[in-house]
Amino acid sequence: MWHAGDDIASYSSPIVATLGGVRQIVVLNFSSIAGHDPASGRVLWSHPWRRDAPSVAAPLVISENRVLLSAGYGVGSRLLEVSRDGDAVTQSLVWESTRLKAKFTNPIIHDGFVYGLDDGVLVCLDPATGERRWKGGRYGHGQTILAGNRLLVQTEDGEIVLVDPRPDAHHELARFSVFDQKTWNPPALAGRFLVVRTDTEAACYELAE
Repeated sequence: MWHAGDDIASYSSPIVATLGGVRQIVVLNFSSIAGHDPASGRVLWSHPWRRDAPSVAAPLVISENRVLLSAGYGVGSRLLEVSRDGDAVTQSLVWESTRLKAKFTNPIIHDGFVYGLDDGVLVCLDPATGERRWKGGRYGHGQTILAGNRLLVQTEDGEIVLVDPRPDAHHELARFSVFDQKTWNPPALAGRFLVVRTDTEAACYELAE
C-alpha cells in the first residue's frame, strides 16, 4: 500500500495513537521517532533520537498530545508534545531525563503516573515534570503488565511479582517463582490466565479473582 521514511528500524513496536487531534502511526526508529499518516504513510513529524544504542520500548501515550519514549544503555527518557497547526503537525521537547531507562520493558501509565523498569529497578515517574516519585524493587530486565489496578512484574530471574502501583511508595504485595532461568519474553494475560515463557519452556497460571 505504501512505504515511507528512510530511518533504520529499531526493536520498538509501532503504535497507533491520536496526538494533537491527528490519528497517526508513531514509531521509534534507530535515530528518530516519527509520526506517519496511516492512509498514505507520509511523515507528519519527526524528532531526532540516540543512534548509539538499541531501542526496544514502544512509545507511551501520556495524554491527548504528549508521548513518552525511553531506552536503556544510559539513554533515558524524553517527553514530546505533538500539536496541529493547520495542515502541519509539529513536535516539541517538554523534558528529558535519565530517571527512567527502559531497556526491554514497555513503561505503563496508571492514574497519571508512569511505572517502568529503570535498568532493572522499578520506578514511578511524574510525567508532568520528569521527576521520580520513588525507586524500589530490583527485578532485573523483566516485563510488566497492568491488570486492573495492579501491576504484574515478571522478573528477569523468572518470578512473578504483584505490585500496588501508587505514587507514594513502592508496595510489593506478593510473589511466586515460575522459572529458574533468564526470562526476557513478554508475558500474556487473558482474563485470569497468565502465560509466561522462556526460550525453552512455557507455563500457564490461573490467578485468583
